Amino acid sequence: MRDVDGRILLSASDLMRFMGCTHATALDLAYMRGKGPVPREDSDDAALLQKQGDAHEAAHLAKLKASGVSVIEIDRSDLADNARETRAALASGPQIVFQGALLGDDWGGWSDFLERVERPSNLGPFSYEVTDTKLKRRPHPKHVLQLVLYSDLLTQVQGVAPEFAHVELGDGSRARLRLANYQAYARMARRRLEAFLENPAPTRPIPCADCALCRWGDHCASQWLGEDSLFNVANITRAQVKKLETAGITTMERLAGLDHPIRGMADTTRARLVTQARLQHARKTGEPAFKLREPEPGKGFDLLPAPQPGDIFYDIEGDPHYEGGLEYLHGVWFEGQFKAFWAHDHAAEARALAELLDFFRKRLAAYPEARIYHYAPYEITALRRLTAKYGIGEAFLDRLLRERRFVDLFAVVRGALIGSEANYSIKSMEAFYGRVREGEVKTAGGSVVAYELWRESSEQSILDEIEDYNRIDCISTEELRDWLVSIRSDAPWPVLAADASDKEVEEDADTQALRTKLAASGMPQDRQDMLFNLGLFHKREAKPAQWAVFDSAGKDEDDLIDDLDALAGLDAIGPAEPVKRSMLRRYRFPPQETKLRAGRKATVPVVDGPPVSVSIEELDRTERIIAIKAGPGKAHLLADRLTLHPDWPLKTDVIASALRDVIADQCGPRRLTALDDLLARAAPRLATGPRADLLDGADPLTGTIAAIAAMDGTVLPIQGPPGTGKTFVTARAILSLVRQGRRVGVASNSHEAIRNVLMGCLDAQEDGDPVVGLCIAHKVSSGEDGYPDKFTGVIRSTTNDDPLWSRAHV
Repeated sequence: MRDVDGRILLSASDLMRFMGCTHATALDLAYMRGKGPVPREDSDDAALLQKQGDAHEAAHLAKLKASGVSVIEIDRSDLADNARETRAALASGPQIVFQGALLGDDWGGWSDFLERVERPSNLGPFSYEVTDTKLKRRPHPKHVLQLVLYSDLLTQVQGVAPEFAHVELGDGSRARLRLANYQAYARMARRRLEAFLENPAPTRPIPCADCALCRWGDHCASQWLGEDSLFNVANITRAQVKKLETAGITTMERLAGLDHPIRGMADTTRARLVTQARLQHARKTGEPAFKLREPEPGKGFDLLPAPQPGDIFYDIEGDPHYEGGLEYLHGVWFEGQFKAFWAHDHAAEARALAELLDFFRKRLAAYPEARIYHYAPYEITALRRLTAKYGIGEAFLDRLLRERRFVDLFAVVRGALIGSEANYSIKSMEAFYGRVREGEVKTAGGSVVAYELWRESSEQSILDEIEDYNRIDCISTEELRDWLVSIRSDAPWPVLAADASDKEVEEDADTQALRTKLAASGMPQDRQDMLFNLGLFHKREAKPAQWAVFDSAGKDEDDLIDDLDALAGLDAIGPAEPVKRSMLRRYRFPPQETKLRAGRKATVPVVDGPPVSVSIEELDRTERIIAIKAGPGKAHLLADRLTLHPDWPLKTDVIASALRDVIADQCGPRRLTALDDLLARAAPRLATGPRADLLDGADPLTGTIAAIAAMDGTVLPIQGPPGTGKTFVTARAILSLVRQGRRVGVASNSHEAIRNVLMGCLDAQEDGDPVVGLCIAHKVSSGEDGYPDKFTGVIRSTTNDDPLWSRAHV
C-alpha cells in the first residue's frame, strides 16, 4: 500500500492481508498516512519464509533457462517504469517474462512469471498466462486473489483474458487453476478492499492464522494485554468470545466472576472458560495453579497408562520450507539415554524412518508393556505421512496405533485439567514441574530457523544446539508424564489394546505377495507400479478415515463443537428405552453445525477398545434433539452425556477383491480387454476398424451413439466440463443399446451421479423413439435416495438379491 500523488496504489499483498485481517489493513492505512503505530521488523520466521520463497523462485527460473526457453528478465525497480518495460517485452513474444510488472486501476505488482501460450491476442498469435511460485504444497485460497489480480491486469495489456493461471508449488508439483472458477470471488474481494479504504470502518484486533508472521503482531498482543482481553484466555474460540461479549462479558476479569448462563453456550464450556479465566487472572500475581476437570470416559487420565520399564519419549523436528517438507530429526529419550535420527534430504528421511521404526520394534519386543509418549498430534501425523510416502512400516505403524502404544500427553492434559498458563504448549506446562529452558534454540520455530542457518553454514555447533533442544523436549515429556501421574487420582489404569501383531504380519504378507506377483508378470515397471497402487488403494484409502475416528475421539469437546464431522455436548433428556432388542435414548445438544444425519451411524469412544458404532435414528436440527440407538449389549454406550464422532469407513472388501481379480487377469491371460485398454490409455477399438475421427464425420450425438454401438471390448471416454452434454449423449446411447437387446450397467463413485444418468434416460424416453416397457432400476442405500416423493420412474431397492435386477434393462 503506497500513496502515489494522493491516490492509494494497492498490491496483491494488500488484498491478501485484508481478506485475512481487516484490522491489519486499517493499521497499514494509518501508518501510510503517518498516524498509526510503527510496525515491527520481520521476525526470523518471516524473514526465513521470504528467503525460502526467493530461493524457490530462483530455482524455477534456473530450470526454465536450462530447458532452453527464451526468457526476458525485468530488473525490478520503479513499478511504472517496469510496467512499460514489461509491455515491450510481451510484445516481442518470448516464452517467459520474469518479474513482469503489471499496473492499472490503482492496482499493481510484479508477477513471478508470465508464460507464453499459443492463443491469439493483441500482441500477436500468442498471449500470456500468470505463473507464481509458492512454498506451500497445495494452492491456498489467498493465491487465487493474487493470480486473478495479475491476470486481470495482464488482460489490459494483451486484450484477451487468460484462461488459466499456474502455481509452482513447494513440493515440485504444478497446479493449474481455471480462472473463471475464481474471478467473481477475487473481484468481489478487491471491491471490498477499495470500499473499505474509501470509508474505513472501525476495526479491532482479532487473533487469526496470520498473527505469528504479521508485522503488527506485537502491537495487537500489547493491546489485548492492556485491555485484559478475552482473547488472552487459553483455548478460547472467536465464537465463544462473540457470545460472551454479546452478554456484556468483555474482559478476562469479568469472565472470572461470571456466575450465570450464556445464551448459546453449553454450561460445561462456560464453566471451563470461567475456571480458565480465574486461574489465569490469579496467575498474574501468584504461582502456577491448576484444577482437575470432572472425569469423562475416554478423556484425560483415561488416556494415561501406568509407567512401564522401557517407556520411550519421542519428539520430531521438521522443516516445512524444505522442498516437499523434511522431518530432519527424530529424537527418543529412554532410560536416561538419548538417540537422534537425523535426515538432511529425502533419501536420508526414508532411512531415518526405517531406523526409527526398527528401534521401536526392538524396544517394544524387549519391553512388551512399554508406550511411546509424545506431546500434541504432530508426531503421529508425520509418521502416517512418512510411512505412506515411502512405503516403509505402514503395517507396523498401524499395529502400534491399534495397540494404543502412542500416548499423546497433550490430549491427557486437555482432558484432565485446566491450568493457569496462557496456553498449553509443553513449554508453558513446564511451569508446573519446574523446568527452565536455556540455550539459543527455545521453540520449534527457532529450531527451523537454526536448521536453515546450518544448511547455509554447515556449522556442527548449530546441529548440536538443535539436537540438545530436541533432547530437552524429550526429557520434558518424561517429566510431564511423571507430574501427571503424581496428580492423578486413584483409578484403574488404561491397558494396551489387543495384540495386533498378527494383523501386521497379514498386511505385510499381502503386500509382499502382490509385489512378487507383479514382478513375475514381465509387465513394464510403470504398469506394475500402477497395479500395485490399485491393489493397495482401498486399504490405504481407509486408513485416514480410521485415523479420523481415533483422532476425533481424543479431541476436547470444545474443539468438536466446531467440527462438522462430530456432534458434541449431548445431554440425555430421558432414560434409555427398549426398541426390539436394542436401546434408544434421546439427547439435546448445544447449537452447532454437523454433517451427521438421521439414518447414518456415528461412533462413541470406550475406555477398553476402539470407538463403537451407534445408529442415529432421529435428528431435529431446529429443536436440537437427537435419538441414538445402540444394539444388543451396548446400552452402556448411551451415557447421560456423550459426544458423537465420525463413523468407521464403509466396507470395501467386494470392490477390493474385484481389483485383485483385475490384477490377476493383467498378470495372466488378459481376457478383460476393456480394462487392459483403460490401463494402457489405448485408443478405443471398434468393430468397424480404426479411424482417426471416432465420430466418422457425423454430428456428436449420432457419431457417439454409433461409436459406442461399434465398441469391441474396449473403453470410450467422453470428457468435457459441466453443461457440454455428456449426460444427454450418454442417456441416448444407453437407450440405443437397450433397443439392440443389451442390458446396461451404470456405475459411479456416488449415487447422485448414477441418479443423474438414470433421470437422463427417462428424459430421453420422452424424446422421439421411446423403448417400450423400459425398466430402470437403482440399488440405493437405506433412507433418503434423492428421488422426488412418490416418484416411480426408477424402481429402487436396497438389496443385492432383489428379483427386480433380473428384469431391469438399465
